[in-house]
Amino acid sequence: MESLNQQKLFSFFSDNIMAFLVVVFITFINGQSYPFVGNLVWLPIGAVSLCYLLFGFRIFVAVFLAITASSIWFHDSTFDGINILHLVGTFAPLLAIASMKFFKLSNFFDGGKVVFQHLLFLAILTALYNTLMKFFVYSYLSSLGEGSQSINAMQFIKNYLIGDVLGCLSVLLFAALVIVPGIRYFAPSHVPPK
Repeated sequence: MESLNQQKLFSFFSDNIMAFLVVVFITFINGQSYPFVGNLVWLPIGAVSLCYLLFGFRIFVAVFLAITASSIWFHDSTFDGINILHLVGTFAPLLAIASMKFFKLSNFFDGGKVVFQHLLFLAILTALYNTLMKFFVYSYLSSLGEGSQSINAMQFIKNYLIGDVLGCLSVLLFAALVIVPGIRYFAPSHVPPK
């Protein structure tokens, strides 16, 4: 019994550490962020989605800390309390996966094969949630006078949707074609759930 609890605790901490490292590494690879314009490809949203698919929702805190740390280390942000934008980046993929589970569209792996249609829908839904929530947050911050730029709604939504969809698809397809087969081969006990 004690050994089982130790294994669960080790699994919990190793999953959280792995998720933290993946999100920080992908954010480092992605480079500078452009808050009011958006990036052509935003890989961190795909990394967060991938971590939730691989490790489940229990890594929420690690994802939030990774997004916050990455923002401070790589994007010259400051940490003034809990930054709502970091919460948006943490919640958007979580909300997309939860929505897909609610509507029974979350069969990402079917008999050892990846269901690309579900990954595509996850990328689109994640991008939609992330874009809309960030638009409202940036609009709110801009109305408080904290943002020095005015927001062009059409340009913001278009750029963020494209960048988030491309980033999410890039990471998820790479993971489906390279990482998941590697996990199946080297650590079959850690294969993502069906």
